[in-house]
Amino acid sequence: MKRRASLGIIFLVVFVDLLGFGVVVPQLGIYVDKYQGSAFMVGLLMSSYSLMQFLVAPRLGKLSDRIGRKPILLYSLAGFVVANLVFAFADSLAMLFVSRLLAGAAAANIATAQAYVADITSEENRTQGMAIIGAAFGLGFVLGPALGGLLGGLGGNFAIGIASACFSGLSFLLALFFLAEIPEEQRKKSHGKIRWKHWLKMPGFGLALLISVFYTIAFTQMETTFAVFILQKFLAPHSSIEGGLFYLHTHVDAATHSQASTMVGWLFAAIGVVSVFIQGFAIRYFRKYFSEKRLVVLGTAWVALGLALFSLPTQFAWMYLPAILIALGSALYNPSLSALVSRLVPKENYGEALGTYQSMGALGRVLGPLLGGFLYTRFCPSATYFVAAGMVFLVCLGALRLPRLRSG
Repeated sequence: MKRRASLGIIFLVVFVDLLGFGVVVPQLGIYVDKYQGSAFMVGLLMSSYSLMQFLVAPRLGKLSDRIGRKPILLYSLAGFVVANLVFAFADSLAMLFVSRLLAGAAAANIATAQAYVADITSEENRTQGMAIIGAAFGLGFVLGPALGGLLGGLGGNFAIGIASACFSGLSFLLALFFLAEIPEEQRKKSHGKIRWKHWLKMPGFGLALLISVFYTIAFTQMETTFAVFILQKFLAPHSSIEGGLFYLHTHVDAATHSQASTMVGWLFAAIGVVSVFIQGFAIRYFRKYFSEKRLVVLGTAWVALGLALFSLPTQFAWMYLPAILIALGSALYNPSLSALVSRLVPKENYGEALGTYQSMGALGRVLGPLLGGFLYTRFCPSATYFVAAGMVFLVCLGALRLPRLRSG
């Protein structure tokens, strides 16, 4: 019962926190365009967040092995409150960057939450445990983007930032008062420097890190350019577009920005519905018949197909098809690879190992937005999404070499 209760609290903490995250992130492209930034500038904004996460996540993960999961979760949640308040009052690209840097520095909570789940679940139930976090992600992205679209249309980034800060504050209170700490005797206090070479040489773990990097590079190309793509293709196809790699002006009015914000919100909400269904309910049935390795292969295959189709629709309604394919694939990929990674390392190193794993994903989120923004701005949207699809297909082939671990 205690383990179920702890999983429930972790679900609530991550859900409320991701609700605040989901309110903000899909709208970033809209506000970069508002301040006359280009798709490449959106990429820089996303990369600044991930660069901070890349630098901080493994160190906080290692620290959570020593001092506990709960203090690290509380630190990150408090940091998100501050970052979202900065976003609320942002009136320039510079302030948007400050808000994302602060948020990135605080973004160790997912790796620490994964380590917490790994602490309290058995190997045979690990994938379902990790899927709890994934379901919280998905549910946050059901309500978050839709709410962000509504708030963005009514009150711009001020309304979005204040709401997101409130959600992160609520998540902080849930963790503070209801989350039980893992007993100290269940953790081995580790010392010394983070052993990157050690992790890369570990059988299977190094390959999992490479898969995480290249998958994330590809996936974030779509995330970064998505809002600008919707705005330009469906709402401003004949508008005058001026600028270059760093700055762009589409010459559209505030009403068009609000409409784009709403459209992006609802599409991300649809992605969240699929993600919640797969990770909250269906993943346990997939796991009965497929190993983590096979689920990673299957998930990346679906994502590759969705990305290949992404730029083809000529009407907005058809965008839901590739979006749902991407949601289905990522809902299988994310918890399965996380569970496999946790099973490749000793229990006393869960925090450090999952922090390293999340850090490598963050490295992908540094490089992916830059590549996606560059391809989109210098070439065309199709180039962005076809390159991303090709990268995920190669990841799918690489996943065939992952070890297949038996439960128990």
